[in-house]
Amino acid sequence: MKKLGTAFWKSAASLALVGLFLPSLSAAQSESAAQSELASPPVLVERIVARVNNSIITQRQFDRQAKALRARLAQQYSGAELQQKYREEEKNILRDIIDEDLLVQKAQDDNISVGTQLVRYLDRIRRQQGLSSLDALQKAVRQSGLSWANFKERIRRQLLMRAVIEREVGGRIIIARDDARKFFDTHRNLFQSAPGVELAEILVSTQKQKPAEAQKLINQAYQSLQNGARWNQVVRKYSDGPTASEGGNIGFFKKGTLASAVQEKIGKLDVNDYTKPFLTKYGYMIVKLLARQTGKAPTFSEAEPRVMEYLYNQKMQKELRVYLTKLRRESYIRLAPGFVDTGAPEGGERASLDEGE
Repeated sequence: MKKLGTAFWKSAASLALVGLFLPSLSAAQSESAAQSELASPPVLVERIVARVNNSIITQRQFDRQAKALRARLAQQYSGAELQQKYREEEKNILRDIIDEDLLVQKAQDDNISVGTQLVRYLDRIRRQQGLSSLDALQKAVRQSGLSWANFKERIRRQLLMRAVIEREVGGRIIIARDDARKFFDTHRNLFQSAPGVELAEILVSTQKQKPAEAQKLINQAYQSLQNGARWNQVVRKYSDGPTASEGGNIGFFKKGTLASAVQEKIGKLDVNDYTKPFLTKYGYMIVKLLARQTGKAPTFSEAEPRVMEYLYNQKMQKELRVYLTKLRRESYIRLAPGFVDTGAPEGGERASLDEGE
């Protein structure tokens, strides 16, 4: 028997929780704008869409999550497919916010402290971003348009949720190796490595910059790389891409799914090499080849960690939802008219907020 904990983050991500890395410039600007609005003299009392015990969920929070969901889906889909995916997932926006509040409240009720983990995680981010000190990280956060206090609070909440989920759910999930082998034998296609490439990008948008200025910036970025600057530092300084905070990593692309213009540029690259700047419909880009994978059928020994993780995640999804339903039954939750919590217990009708509440 084997108890797993390494798959926790991917399981917790199913709750659409806040990301733990330095936000991209575009995301930071959106949050900065929201903070500026908060600082403005209030004209109307903000609408409350839900109460979860002693906390409230506002229309602003809901709208911000909806915007983040669309931005995340837009990285993978476009056009009609994007609209369809958004419609499928938007119904769970309020559920996910309530999930987060319930988990954080549980951590607070149980006096869980994550102060040490927060310090370690901030240092981890600092090292990932190639920054020399915590002061440098604070400066980078502020330059991106976020307040340092809000940035730390986002991370603290995620760590509190992690602690609760790991203790109450993840720590009880056990996967037997024999079960994993049987699953692999009947689902080999799930673990076959598809041929493709993993890429990172530096994108200077021609929508945010004038074309001539965008070309100038991308050339400066390329020259910095040629002069020996670290990829992550150049990405953070120049890129407008949504994953700029994560080294510009835009993920794995199966063979045949890349735009022909990009495929042509990376076709002869070695791993860790990057292209010269080139123009796309989104702006000027430099693309780095992080990995190149040829398709093959793995043995169980080669695939075992992925099989274990797959089964762990399956169990986690189910058990986590059971646990969150339990928390809901123990909680006082009210929703504004027109809003639905798709995680509510069956038959558990929630009282509505009064219009003036």
